Amino acid sequence: MQGNGAGAAVEVLFQANATLAEGPIWDGRTRCLYWVDIRRARVSRFDLSAGRQTGVWIAPSRVGCVALTTDPGTLLVAAGATISTLDLATGGTETVAELPIDTARFRANDGRVDRLGRLWIGTMIDDIHAPDQFRDGQLFRVDPDSTVVPSGFEFELPNGLAWSGDGSLMYLNDTTAQTTYVFDYDLASGAVSNRRVLYDHGAGEGFPDGLSIDADGNLWSAQWDGWNIRKISPEARLLAEIPMPVRRPSSASFFGDALDRIVVTSATVDFQMKDFIDSPDAGSLFTMPANATGVPENLFQLQN
Repeated sequence: MQGNGAGAAVEVLFQANATLAEGPIWDGRTRCLYWVDIRRARVSRFDLSAGRQTGVWIAPSRVGCVALTTDPGTLLVAAGATISTLDLATGGTETVAELPIDTARFRANDGRVDRLGRLWIGTMIDDIHAPDQFRDGQLFRVDPDSTVVPSGFEFELPNGLAWSGDGSLMYLNDTTAQTTYVFDYDLASGAVSNRRVLYDHGAGEGFPDGLSIDADGNLWSAQWDGWNIRKISPEARLLAEIPMPVRRPSSASFFGDALDRIVVTSATVDFQMKDFIDSPDAGSLFTMPANATGVPENLFQLQN
């Protein structure tokens, strides 16, 4: 189903040749797009003004996500169990917090910053082929003062995160459970409660991965192994299923000066020869008009 989604053909924005590209975030202050290649432990930057990649930083371990901070020259990076700042000019890092996980089995995955500058981040088992009973994904809140607070909920593989416009609802994709959850969210305290299923992806194609929200409250979910992006209303209606030219789109996010375009990361992890033949541009970043407007990324509040 195509209607009410993107209105034009998908195009390659950048041939990143990534193994597992994820988590694209747009910084309107610098007109730059950041994303990670998890398996290669890389953070990359695409400068829209220059029309090219202008930076690559190597993390000490698999990097799950990055987030913008109140300083446009500093990113927040989650790698392994470590949340740290990255000075984009020098490459220097400083630890903000450590997640209480067994790094022999688990690592940080996708994350996002809420309206009050706190990072929410999921953790997942690093071996994606492990049996379901060993997944034990968790979700944590990392406050600017370095306090780490568990959400109190468990997941199989927590992934994309987003909040409603008024901040009262939080959404999360649980990939292998094929579920988009919605929670009540107390913005003042940062507490989540009343988890329920918003959308069950089990009847469709693919597994819900990276997630973003538009100004109308609709969710845009990249469908791993599904060759598509799903647009889902806050009332849990499937508004569009936008075909992608790759098997494993991994995340969808808004970018551009008007936040009216979608950028989609993709992956080649565990590909066989047939997959590369069927998806010759896999591992690239793709773009398309959204016929919708996104919301700016929130900024992690750095402490002086």
